[in-house]
Amino acid sequence: MSERDTLMCEDTQAPPKFTGRRDELRQLDRARHDSMTNGLRRLVVTGEAGIGRTALLREFAAAAHGSGCLALELRCREQHRCEPWALTDWVVRTLIDRLPEGDARGPALREAHEVFLVHRAARPAGDDTASKGPRIALFAAVREAVARLTGTAPLVLTVDDADQGDPTSLVFLRHLVKACSQLPVVLVAATRRGEPPYAPAELAELLRDARRLTLEGLSEQETAPLLRALLPVSPNPATVATAHRLTVGNPFMLLQLARWIRHTGTDATHPADLEAAVLPAVAELVTGRLDRIAPGTGELAKAVAVAVAGGDAGADPLLVAHLGGLALGDTLTASDLLVRMRFAADDNTLRLRHPIVRNALIGGMTLMARNAAHLAAATYLHERHAPVERIAGHLIASPVPLAGSWPTAVLLRAARSAKDAGDDATAARCLEHAVQVASGDELREAVPALADIRVRADRVRGLDAAVATLATTADPVTRDRLLGRIGCALYGSESTEDEDRVLESVGAAVVGTDVAGWPALHRLLSQLFDCPPVLTVHALDELVGRPLPDQPRGTEGLRATVTAVGALCLHLTGDDPEEAVRRARWALDRDIDELSPHPLALVHALSVLAENGHHDEAATRLRRHEGPPHAWGHPLHRALLLSVEARIALAGGALETARQQLDDCLAGLVRHGPGLGKPVRVIAAGLLAHVLISQGDNSRARTVLRRHRCMGDLPPGWCYRDALLARARLRAADGDLPGSAADLAELRDRNETAGVRTTSSAAWRMYGVGLLHQTGVVEEARRLAWQQLRFADSTGSPRERGRALRVLGSALGGSKGEGLLRESARLLETQPGEMDLAYALGDLGRLLTRRNRPDEAVVTLTEAVRLAGRCGAQPLVDGGRQQLAAADERAPQSLALRGVLALTARERQILIDAMRGLTNERIATLLRITRRTVELHLSSAYRKLGISGRRDFPEVFRNPGLWALLTDGAPIVRQGASSAA
Repeated sequence: MSERDTLMCEDTQAPPKFTGRRDELRQLDRARHDSMTNGLRRLVVTGEAGIGRTALLREFAAAAHGSGCLALELRCREQHRCEPWALTDWVVRTLIDRLPEGDARGPALREAHEVFLVHRAARPAGDDTASKGPRIALFAAVREAVARLTGTAPLVLTVDDADQGDPTSLVFLRHLVKACSQLPVVLVAATRRGEPPYAPAELAELLRDARRLTLEGLSEQETAPLLRALLPVSPNPATVATAHRLTVGNPFMLLQLARWIRHTGTDATHPADLEAAVLPAVAELVTGRLDRIAPGTGELAKAVAVAVAGGDAGADPLLVAHLGGLALGDTLTASDLLVRMRFAADDNTLRLRHPIVRNALIGGMTLMARNAAHLAAATYLHERHAPVERIAGHLIASPVPLAGSWPTAVLLRAARSAKDAGDDATAARCLEHAVQVASGDELREAVPALADIRVRADRVRGLDAAVATLATTADPVTRDRLLGRIGCALYGSESTEDEDRVLESVGAAVVGTDVAGWPALHRLLSQLFDCPPVLTVHALDELVGRPLPDQPRGTEGLRATVTAVGALCLHLTGDDPEEAVRRARWALDRDIDELSPHPLALVHALSVLAENGHHDEAATRLRRHEGPPHAWGHPLHRALLLSVEARIALAGGALETARQQLDDCLAGLVRHGPGLGKPVRVIAAGLLAHVLISQGDNSRARTVLRRHRCMGDLPPGWCYRDALLARARLRAADGDLPGSAADLAELRDRNETAGVRTTSSAAWRMYGVGLLHQTGVVEEARRLAWQQLRFADSTGSPRERGRALRVLGSALGGSKGEGLLRESARLLETQPGEMDLAYALGDLGRLLTRRNRPDEAVVTLTEAVRLAGRCGAQPLVDGGRQQLAAADERAPQSLALRGVLALTARERQILIDAMRGLTNERIATLLRITRRTVELHLSSAYRKLGISGRRDFPEVFRNPGLWALLTDGAPIVRQGASSAA
């Protein structure tokens, strides 16, 4: 049995058992049955090379023989052409042998054959005809023999490679089937699809009116048992699917793929390994068939393979013509042969149908020829302004880089595109080639970008590769960017041992350079949020010798990074915000690469500007650092910068924008590192909680704080200050004023321990003093309000001064407070954004209500509600509406609102003290009244509010604005109440 005869076997140990082709076999069998009543049936089986025509014919012949048929299997191969009558002789002898012994038809057939050969031999050379009489006698004898042999079952005549038959043989077969046309005869001829026949006229006569069966590749379900029989290990479904895709179910190619797996020892359970298979037998099948038909067409197929190996779905005929050295017309003509033979798809581009053919053809080329073809293709496509992905596909297919400026630019653009599409493998290959030929700014872009991708693919190996590159890099900019990438990777590390190992390697790589102190800087900043900022400032000063140079002098190692982080520490601890801003500006004025060595440097410098009210400047500088050539910025950089963008959006009253940016920021930080306790994540979570509370989504704010471990007992560190303040706001909204007071006290203690100024937090400057006032810590609230005003004046920011005047005016009340609130509103009207102005007008409206000026209060509160609504600050809207209802006697009032307005001054005072957590006995002592009096006043207040006791206090707080109404006009609680709370 030939090699191709075994392609359809299920079991290579036992006798071959056919697989698949059930539909074709049914059609052949139906023709066999029909021939018994209707005479001759002709069928043609065709298909691409290796599709299994021979195996199908043999299976049909074997099945027919098993059913009692006389099955003659003929092979019209090239060797028959040197003996044109060999086929005739073989058929006649076979028929004679099959006739029963003693049957007179046998000797008659032998005699007629001998006479025919004698007359044939007497004909002149080149005359393929025989005398009419002997030929008629021969085929009459053949007909008689066939009639004798087909009494109960038909004659099955299979002709393999009929298109390769010589004219004499085909003429003989035509006469044979014509003579037996009324007898039960089935002729099944196999032809090679798309290949021109050796004797086209004779073949056409033989197969006139024949039914055509075109074989396609095996289905995936049929591929599985074939591979199980051919492989030592049963393949999994993914491997079967990959093998089927690579071969399009071609049995010959599947057999060769299985042999490659066995020979190379490849694990058949890993489908990705099959993509690398190079099968010489497949290449020989394709090029051999093509070159036999049209010399040079095999080389054209290789040109197509090279073209599509560049990453194209199909090859441009112009490119193929260029690579093959042919005219376009000749290329299209030769390509037509590929299409007709089913090696290529029939569309406007040349696309090889079998991916494994591409590998086979390219693998059969020498390395140098392959490289030359790919580089020629890349150059050709570049000259014609093809998409960069196509050009880069050829550039990276050659291990030998193409020198020049344009290959680097193409590779970088293709790498960016692949990265944006999530294809890191292609991006890495583009960058690896770019690094070999790039220089200057292009090299500075490629090296850190490649480090990013390698670290993302394999953190340990990627870091080692980055450090190795660092050791050989002389360019300061490339070195700074590489250090930044290493710093980003280490910042997400959960392994101290791994971090120490890398830092030691980095130290050895940068020794003697102006960034030799980078490992020490990284270790210092890793503890930034756990250490008092004043100590960090001292350590930073020691690291660079002086905190800020008097005159900028270009690149100065780590000085810009140190200055940026030092500016934040100074903002947190110092009494001179102007100095912190000056340092931040100095760092931001440097080239961005000087801020690259640590991921926190840029974000800290920008945060100092934003936290000191310079939001427009921060936004402008942020835009400068987001564009090219820094489009390859690390994802951690982008996540951190989103937190700055959110601060700017929040200052402008764009709550929804700030929420989305903080959501994206936290998502990026979570993707960067597995630990949930990272300080920058805690800070972002606290800020997001404030935004959600301001939008009225308290439930989600709690979820955010809980997810980032900001509920319950907290670890040490000043990074929790915004989270603690948000937690205090949530508890106050739930009516838990004692719990809110406890969170504020913890916040104060943490700030004092770390030496951090309370007013250095923008969230505190918006909500802190009011929350202290609400929990009864009035004197401290006033003191911090004055401190906030001094801070605002030192920043020079109109927004911060307007915000501070609003806070102080609300705390003081009375005519002085009204003046401060009006000045606050005037200042904030000149600033972008409307939320701070809405707060100021709301506080002014409440104060006007308290001072019994309802008409002015209604106008002011109406504008406050309008502005708050535009910002999406729903609690501020609801509170303002409650205030409007209280100020306007004509407005409809809810039961709760009427109850609050019905309280006496004494009932208000006692109720507020109770809500702040004071016991009845403590209230009686402070007010110098009896405990029974306190109880009577509280009972009356409960009845007016529709509640039963202290446990229902949260119900009051769930109605936005009632707390403010409750406290309007109430006596100020003495500072001593705070300690009791």
